[in-house]
Amino acid sequence: MSSQEHMFAVDGFLLTGTDPDGSVWTVETVTGWHDGPGVRSSRQPRAQQSGDMSGTAFRTGRQVVLSGKVFCSDTPQLESAARALTAVLAGGGQGDLVGLSRWGQLSARVRLEDAPRFEPLSSYAGAWQLTVASDDPLLYGDPVFLSAGLAGGSGTGLVYPLVYPRDYGVLAGQTPGSVVVPNAGTAAYWPRLRIDGPVPNPVVTLNETGDWVRFNGTVSAGQWLDFDLGVRRVLLNGQVSLRQFVTSSGRWLMVPPGGGSVSWAADGADPAATLSVWSYEGAWS
Repeated sequence: MSSQEHMFAVDGFLLTGTDPDGSVWTVETVTGWHDGPGVRSSRQPRAQQSGDMSGTAFRTGRQVVLSGKVFCSDTPQLESAARALTAVLAGGGQGDLVGLSRWGQLSARVRLEDAPRFEPLSSYAGAWQLTVASDDPLLYGDPVFLSAGLAGGSGTGLVYPLVYPRDYGVLAGQTPGSVVVPNAGTAAYWPRLRIDGPVPNPVVTLNETGDWVRFNGTVSAGQWLDFDLGVRRVLLNGQVSLRQFVTSSGRWLMVPPGGGSVSWAADGADPAATLSVWSYEGAWS
């Protein structure tokens, strides 16, 4: 699919536009970005019967293949462009694939899935291809940071000029101890949480669905809990797993399309205790 309306970058490397060396990059085709993620079905054929046994369908990770051309002023610049492309994510780590159009900006956390390809077409132009993959099937909008205390909330809405990640805080008139979690997209997603003590037996609830997650213990002053809700990992001070002390109901606070509100409570209130939520303006499949 042609993607002339889009600008793409991988791990900060601009694939659409002019790079610092003066080379002009274009993206001509992209697959896996505008498409939905793959589906992994658990359906099984019926023994000695027509049809299948019903099963659950799961989405696979997302693979994106981008290809295009680069235009340079001379052969050394073309060689430099080839070396710059092959260096993208060459260390084996992850980076953000960002796509921007007049519709808006989306991103995915990706790593290399195949060797970068570069073919000189002349002394001044080359064709390239980059294949990346994300373990997560979703594409995300801009990050949003929210926080609330047990005894009081932080913020009264947007503060201008805007900075990222955006801090919506607790909206005016909203009950302290809760935050509005947005989702303008088409797919549900998991936010990430942090609870700073001191607080005994904190429980966090997604009010629209009734889902809750509870830590059965005390987070002392100066300590915090990190909740990676998507993989159901809970770490004390970002290091020690305390998953065995966590009970839950529902889908671990998965935010549905349209958004929701997250509230929290505990067996005791301390003004220093804080719930922080890292979320997105939306998630799309």
